[in-house]
Amino acid sequence: MNRLANAGWRWLTVGLALATLTAACASNAAPAAGPASPHSTSLNVELDWVPNPDHVGLYYAQHQGYFARQHLVVNFRVPSSAADPLKLVGLGKADLAISYEPELFYAQQEHLPVTAVAAVIPVPLNGLIVSPRLRITSLCQIKGHSVGFTGVPSDFAFYSTLLHTCHLTRKQVPYQTVGYNLVPSILSGKVDSIIGGYRNVEAIQISQEMKRKATDFPADQLGVPAYDELVLVASTSRLRTDPGYASAVRRFVAAFLAGSSAAMKNPGAATTVMQGASQYSPAFLKASVPYTLKLLGQHGGVPAGCLNQAAWQSFGTWLKAHKLVHDTPDAAAIMTDKYLPHPACQGQAGA
Repeated sequence: MNRLANAGWRWLTVGLALATLTAACASNAAPAAGPASPHSTSLNVELDWVPNPDHVGLYYAQHQGYFARQHLVVNFRVPSSAADPLKLVGLGKADLAISYEPELFYAQQEHLPVTAVAAVIPVPLNGLIVSPRLRITSLCQIKGHSVGFTGVPSDFAFYSTLLHTCHLTRKQVPYQTVGYNLVPSILSGKVDSIIGGYRNVEAIQISQEMKRKATDFPADQLGVPAYDELVLVASTSRLRTDPGYASAVRRFVAAFLAGSSAAMKNPGAATTVMQGASQYSPAFLKASVPYTLKLLGQHGGVPAGCLNQAAWQSFGTWLKAHKLVHDTPDAAAIMTDKYLPHPACQGQAGA
């Protein structure tokens, strides 16, 4: 069973960015800085989608030579389906993957041997995005206004949690299914708000199109437990049995986090790198990349990349409560902090 299609977690950028996807698949790798060492290890890394601002730390690390300094040759690959990356890592057909925290819980039910080894985007990006036409300043002011979403179960779970948090009913906040036309449904006035868009993508697209800032409330403000939107995933079995692979994963994580830290200090340079790696418009990237970099620092005071087992377990419990998973989640079995370079991270994640 295709858990991703069934649970419908990931949609990413439809509407305004849809026309760019084909071109992006044809050009997805930023150039590595400098020649590779003859002793370098090659790693194939499956992205979750086409190159976009979520990947800024990865591409900046590549462009600035952080991977090369760790004796790694990194090949970023765009998947043919958002469901593929975890499967490819679990089957040993890719070395690493970028995926989503909920996908690790879905994979756990399928007994897929994959483990999260670092947070890529350590905060929720999904949530409620409100049309600039409305002057809403607090979440529960959504009362009397409509919400649109794709219709997948995870969107409905967010919607239900929002209603519970604000003590509202479906009649007070009517919803409708808009498929993948999230952005157009706001622009046309078909709905007043959407769930399923990212605050660093769709919220910015809407704001730029309508010339006024869209208000957004991330998932944890809706009442959903905080979670890591994107994570780096490795093969559980290879980590246990292949010392060379485990070493390469540790070096990749160190280089990626060093690149992310450098990008946060140089948002202009990072934006330029993403303009070369991504097919999104320069105007969009100029707004989205610096904003995404700011979000990377919003991790409760802990270093970038850290994984928190208690937070994961809480989110897994929420998934089960909303029937998005059927087994009892075991966060400790699908995450580890052993490959993170920060001592402050140690002990927060499982094995």
